[in-house]
Amino acid sequence: MRAFNSLVPSAAALLALSLCVSGAARAAEPVACDSHVPAVIGGPLPPADSDTVVIRWLANANYEFAYKGKVYLFDAYFDRVPRSHRVGFKAAEVNKAEAIFVSHAHFDHISDIAPVARQTGAPVIGAPITIDTAKKLGVADSQLVLAKGGESLKYGDATVEVALAQHSTIQPGLTDIYASLYANDSAPYTGEEKNLAAYVRTLGNFDPKIITEGTLAFAITFPSGFKAVLIGSSGPITPGVRALAEKLGPVDVAIVAYQVHAVADTQIEYTMPFIELFKPKLFLPAHHDAAPPAWLDLGVEPLFDRIREKMPDTKFLAPLYRSPICVSGAGANKGEVISFKP
Repeated sequence: MRAFNSLVPSAAALLALSLCVSGAARAAEPVACDSHVPAVIGGPLPPADSDTVVIRWLANANYEFAYKGKVYLFDAYFDRVPRSHRVGFKAAEVNKAEAIFVSHAHFDHISDIAPVARQTGAPVIGAPITIDTAKKLGVADSQLVLAKGGESLKYGDATVEVALAQHSTIQPGLTDIYASLYANDSAPYTGEEKNLAAYVRTLGNFDPKIITEGTLAFAITFPSGFKAVLIGSSGPITPGVRALAEKLGPVDVAIVAYQVHAVADTQIEYTMPFIELFKPKLFLPAHHDAAPPAWLDLGVEPLFDRIREKMPDTKFLAPLYRSPICVSGAGANKGEVISFKP
């Protein structure tokens, strides 16, 4: 895949990507690389004798990493507010996870944590506010793992480093502008939709301390040396996040939130510093799809253009819900995309 400076799934790029993968390489790929069924709902997993890492975006900032027969889940927000795009499954179907890592306790990261934790039996890792919120939502005490930043945790084949991050903030009035736009450009919300939206929002926490005390960044490392970092909200870079970057060195994959701001040049200034800090071989965006009426779908092309200009060795890909992004987890090609099934 060295010929690709970018991996944006346009028709031409996908055709070229397909042609670049040899028949022999495809034959060696795990079945998971050809399935749209997420591992967390029982889809195929890469086998124990494979070093392929299968990554799927599951909407908003939800991601799963499947590796050697296990799957690790980041965030739990599937049964979303009305008029959100359909993820393709419900929280009630999530039944498998080695561990669940929650960025912070806003509803769009944690609202389905209770059923997901109960159905998987997995530990739930989060900041103190996250743990308190998860407990109120019904997660068993025995599954709750409190982290404040600086921890190194081991689950299955993964070592997960935790850093205290900072949540992003927006200028007053922006969400009101979005709400006005939705009212102007779509049909009025029904009473049922309003009630459902209000209910989903109750499944999160709006404590202002989440900004500085309740947001975590996670880095997942496998024994092969494969490293990925996940940043669920792109506020200012904290000392903890900077220390994490110094400990990890350049990573294979960076997933960083790209969110809320309607003007791309504004939002890029929040997201790009993290990409420059972690110097990934592959960048994947998160948090860029709509959550009506709070924010819009955000086009990632301006961000990708900036990466191509400033970091030509970093590849990037615009994921689709549930589509497997198969990445080499070991060897000389570690961090390179093997295949992407749109």
